[in-house]
Amino acid sequence: MTPAEFVERWHAFVRRWDDVRANDPVAAEALVRTVVTDGLTADTSTGLSTGLSIGLAPDDDTVAAAEAAVLTAAGDAFDTAGYTAANRDELQATGLDALSHFCQKGWRWLRSPRRDFDVWWYWNEHLDPTRVEVNPLVHHVLHGRAAGLATRPEPAPVRADAPRLDPSSRRACLFAAYDVDGVVDDYVIAYLTELARHADVYYLADCLMADGELAKLDGIVRGAWAAPHGRYDFGSYARLATELVGWDALDAYDEVVFANDSCYLLHPLDDVFARMDAQATDWWGLQATRADFSRDNGDDEPIPLADAKAMHPAEEDWDPYLRMHLSSYFVAFRRRVVADPGFRRRIEQVSRQEHKGLVILKYEIGLSDHLNNAGYDFAAYVDSLYPFHPLYTPDYFTLLEKESFPLVKRLYLGENVKTPDLYLWKDRVRAVFPDAPVEMMERNLLRVTPADRLYRAHSIRTLPDGTVEDSRPVGKRAFRALDRTAPKFDHWWAFPVCAFDHTFAGNERAVFEEVRDDPAIKKIILTRSRRIGVTGENVVEVPLRSKEGQHYLARARQIFVKHGPFVNAHWPISTTAHNVINLWHGIPLKRFGTASLGLSPEVAESNMFNNAGSRAVITSSAVDSLAMTSAFFPVGYTDLWPTGLPRNDFVVRPDERLPADLRAAADRLREEVAGRRLVLFLPTFKDGQADSYYHFSDAEIARLGRWAEANNAVIGVREHMADNARTYSRLLEPLHPINVSSRRYPDLEVLYRVADALISDYSSCLVDFQLTGRPVISFAYDLDRYAHSERGLFYDLDEVLPGPVCRTFDDLVDALDRVFDEPTAEQQEEYEWRRRLFFDHLDDRASARVVRRVKSLYLGDVPLD
Repeated sequence: MTPAEFVERWHAFVRRWDDVRANDPVAAEALVRTVVTDGLTADTSTGLSTGLSIGLAPDDDTVAAAEAAVLTAAGDAFDTAGYTAANRDELQATGLDALSHFCQKGWRWLRSPRRDFDVWWYWNEHLDPTRVEVNPLVHHVLHGRAAGLATRPEPAPVRADAPRLDPSSRRACLFAAYDVDGVVDDYVIAYLTELARHADVYYLADCLMADGELAKLDGIVRGAWAAPHGRYDFGSYARLATELVGWDALDAYDEVVFANDSCYLLHPLDDVFARMDAQATDWWGLQATRADFSRDNGDDEPIPLADAKAMHPAEEDWDPYLRMHLSSYFVAFRRRVVADPGFRRRIEQVSRQEHKGLVILKYEIGLSDHLNNAGYDFAAYVDSLYPFHPLYTPDYFTLLEKESFPLVKRLYLGENVKTPDLYLWKDRVRAVFPDAPVEMMERNLLRVTPADRLYRAHSIRTLPDGTVEDSRPVGKRAFRALDRTAPKFDHWWAFPVCAFDHTFAGNERAVFEEVRDDPAIKKIILTRSRRIGVTGENVVEVPLRSKEGQHYLARARQIFVKHGPFVNAHWPISTTAHNVINLWHGIPLKRFGTASLGLSPEVAESNMFNNAGSRAVITSSAVDSLAMTSAFFPVGYTDLWPTGLPRNDFVVRPDERLPADLRAAADRLREEVAGRRLVLFLPTFKDGQADSYYHFSDAEIARLGRWAEANNAVIGVREHMADNARTYSRLLEPLHPINVSSRRYPDLEVLYRVADALISDYSSCLVDFQLTGRPVISFAYDLDRYAHSERGLFYDLDEVLPGPVCRTFDDLVDALDRVFDEPTAEQQEEYEWRRRLFFDHLDDRASARVVRRVKSLYLGDVPLD
């Protein structure tokens, strides 16, 4: 029976069993006993008499229940006592019994159901390792044991005649990269340049690259590609080996290195390659790791690697995470490993995983397991096993000083919270390697490491008395006590950044700019993962989730938020002791908050609780105020301030009056546009449902491409801040759109200033963009379904938008064909009338009006400057 046939029969059986157990539990038990005895035959699985042989796959809970029933009936297939002992902490944390845990979670995380059953090995050998449809132990009970399928590998003896390399040997390097900003960083160029002295390098980035970035690698690498795949470093290794370079080409090399950009290179690799070339080995890495060899278990000193290889504690039979392996950031394979069918099959079958930990388990540890069991002995540049993973502990500096270790992990320098005094890392590195490019490394560290994590890692310091300062913020209960007792200062204005994309942009940035040089107001920027770097008089920038951030937040009387007090402020502030000014982030077309349709009582109560914390909500017009009154209930109409949205100042203000960084961003975007017409595509959030997005066909993409070429236009794509799938960026990739994400262009107003037209579905951007007077198009392909959904719409789009509302792709192309036509006087008049529905103010004084209202809360009536 093939794996596909088993899946079909198993799902049919689960549907039949679920149908029977609802009415006759005794019959359901008999059905399980029969299938355990007879296997998944046509009679036990298809259930033709019930009509349940064809249908959708059962839900996960039903499948897990069926698995538990089958394994219970199978008797000794599952070792309850052994599994409980090996997973005691996990069972306590989840509250599940052993069998339920294995069926719901354990097998997916490769936990063994008994000592002689290796889940991932069985999955690889007898099932499809790219699919998560069948519990391997259930497959064994219902098919594998009758078919005589092995449940674990039989380790082969170490192979003789392991090769050494000589100066004539040829080496290839498959290099996996990812950059959050889509650039080839200087430290990567330096690393690749050094690798290219020793190997033919092939580079693949798991991201979209900005134009011209791959050209930086010309003359350094043999091939360079960039394409998002979401499979981490092993996904890049797999695609390079199987598609872009190919096994046939790799067969010409004596050694193939897998390396990635998670490390900084400290000094040349000559000694590494010279030492390892002389080693008789089939594969090697820089150092070995095993999780259970740790100081927590009393292992304080490194041991020789040969001794470590002889260690085989029983615990590793239950949890593969505990097995010794070589890390994938730098590992090399010689010719007979690269030719090994099991090695190739495992590389070819790398698939996307829902959690990075599964990548480590399946591919990093799993590949080491396969090679060790196949008799391929390994070596390491560091010929000792250090406790835990020494590249993430204080032992790293021992490796640096004693072993001349050539690399340092970026994650260690930026996010480690177990090494005191990491802020001194540059001095410690230079003490060993005076020429190490630490300034270049720091530039990358500051650009890509989450700012709050870097702050936390570098704030753990040893005090003069030898104790270590605990810089962690207090918990939420303790913060409530702090907030109750801390004095409140009217002139302290706090600005927590966006809780979703962590930017300081839009309305809150505009209000800040209005008072940035006012020394009488203390401006507190509370950051998350991104550095903000604004300047001015009496400005403080600290992480929101830090002791220092808590100190400032508890004392700031005025707090400006984008979504709500408890979403943006994170900590449980008192909304009676603080004035929370909800600046919001646009003029809504969609229903939200308490205006949503069909809310459950629990969600409605949560929305009202969050809304009630707002002292005021900023709106754009009288019409906007009416909609926001509904959405922000129980906030009253008198607490809606129709000042105009502060962000609009940045749309209409002359260039010379913009903040310098916004001017620079606008200039950069114009340079990217390169004289073409920029059409923004800004879709709204689809609640993470892939089938809710419009999936452009190849023919439709080609049609859009012809339109863009004929009109000298380019599309700029910006996904919603809550949409991590980046669906449209991938779908529209053949059009080579400009990436105008919030990572690259935090300020939407910059995009509005440069764009010639805007396409959305029913995002508030359609209204905001009208301030420019330029054309808007609604591509509302699912309008009828969405208009009657829980989120719905406040308005009839056909009545309020001054541009076409397109229900089909043909409608969209027709609208695009006319989008740059000069409007008639009648069309212009209609545009102006519809714009006035949403904008009471068309000037650049909205921020000043908001500042005046806030100051009036504690200074009395304040004139508008």
